[in-house]
Amino acid sequence: MVLLGPAEKDELQAILLAQLTAYWNSHGSRGILGPGVFIALGAKGPALVAAADPQALACVEVRTLFTALCHLKDEGPGAFTHESLASLAAEAASALATQVNRLSPD
Repeated sequence: MVLLGPAEKDELQAILLAQLTAYWNSHGSRGILGPGVFIALGAKGPALVAAADPQALACVEVRTLFTALCHLKDEGPGAFTHESLASLAAEAASALATQVNRLSPD
């Protein structure tokens, strides 16, 4: 049984994009790709947090996502643009959904 299907994942992605955009606007590209920025998915929804949350249903460090890794390696964190946030949100939603869906028995 899939806990987070395509519709839920799309909704999660939209929420994450809004949260990542707000974070990027406040902290800039270096802040969003800095160490210790996590997205945790709990009972109240997703949240950007400063440390991995062991109580969360799923948790991923932003800088471990492919889009973030590309910027960290090739161009540096200062080159991370606002336009990259959509792909980052999509990857984060997929990573979180994968973790949550592993919780469901087959």
